[in-house]
Amino acid sequence: MLINCPRCEFSQPIDKYCAQCGVDMETFKPAEPSFFQKTFGSTAFQVTLLFLIAFGAAFFLYQKKSQNIQARVNYLKGSFQVNSTENQPSNKAIDIESTEQVESEEAAAATGSARSLIVPSATPIAASAASTKGSVLRITYAEVSKALLQTIFEDSQGTGQFMSFKDYSAGIIPNLEKKFLSNPSVKILHRDESPLTIGKNMQWFYGLKDRLYPDLEIGMTTFIELGDVDGANYRGNLEIQRSWREGPGPTGIQRRSFPAIFEIGATSGFFISSVMPHRSNLENDDELVNIDVYKILKSEEFQRFDSDFVIFVELSRAQ
Repeated sequence: MLINCPRCEFSQPIDKYCAQCGVDMETFKPAEPSFFQKTFGSTAFQVTLLFLIAFGAAFFLYQKKSQNIQARVNYLKGSFQVNSTENQPSNKAIDIESTEQVESEEAAAATGSARSLIVPSATPIAASAASTKGSVLRITYAEVSKALLQTIFEDSQGTGQFMSFKDYSAGIIPNLEKKFLSNPSVKILHRDESPLTIGKNMQWFYGLKDRLYPDLEIGMTTFIELGDVDGANYRGNLEIQRSWREGPGPTGIQRRSFPAIFEIGATSGFFISSVMPHRSNLENDDELVNIDVYKILKSEEFQRFDSDFVIFVELSRAQ
C-alpha cells in the first residue's frame, strides 16, 4: 500500500519517515494558510471578483452612453432648435407649398377656429434624402396612466437611452406597439403619419387663435428631422414647441421648447412625456378641446394628475 507524504506529496510504501524529504509523516502537520490565502484562493471570492469587474465595466459603459446622450440633448436645448422662438409670443407665419393647405389655413384664420396642419420642409437635405418604401413615420398623441408611464420609464431606462429633465422625460421603448400602444391604459387621442425621408424636416401643428388676442396662436408643434440610418434603426431630432397661456395679457402667452434625440427601429419606438400642462387657462377653452390632441384636457384623470400626455414615435407599415 502506498501513501503520500503530507509535506512533499511523494508517494511511497507505508513508513514513519518520508524517503524523499525525511519528514516524520506521523507527526507532521502542515501550516494553516493565512487569512489572505484562504480569502483570495477561494473559488467563491474569485467568481465574485469577476462579477464585480464585469458589473463595473457595464455600469461605466451605461453611464458613458447616458452622458453622451445627455450632452447631445443639452446641445439641442442650448444652441439648436428647428424653429427657435423661445419665450416669444406665437405670431409666426408659415410658408406652405401645398395649395390645399394654404386654403385650409386661410379659412381657419378667417373664422378664428381651431386648425391643424402638417408642414413639409421647404429645403430638405437633397444629398441624403432617401425614402424608405413600405414604411412610414407614425406620431401618436395619447393619454397614459401614471402607473403605465412608470413602466415605460423603467423599460426605457433598461435601454440606456432614457432622458429625464426637470419638466419632461423622453427615451427609447422596446416593443412599443405590442406592450404599450395596445394597452387599455393608453387612450389614443390622435395619430399622424409621414413617409420616411432621410434629411426631411416635418412639422405638425395643432392649435387655434387666442380669443382675446387673435394675432396670437395657442397650441403645440411637433418638429421631426430624420438624421441617419444605422441598419434597421433610424435616428433624428425631435422637438416639441408649445405656445400656452401662462399669465394675463399678450405677454402671458409663452413659447417653450422640449428637444430630444430619438432612435426608432422595427419594434422599438420613442416617447416624450409631460409636455402639455394640465390646464389650458384659455378664454376659448371650449374650442381648444374640440381638437383631438387636446381632448385630454377634459379627462378627469388628467386633471387629477393621475395620467399624463405622451407622444410616441414609431415605424409603421404604409397602408
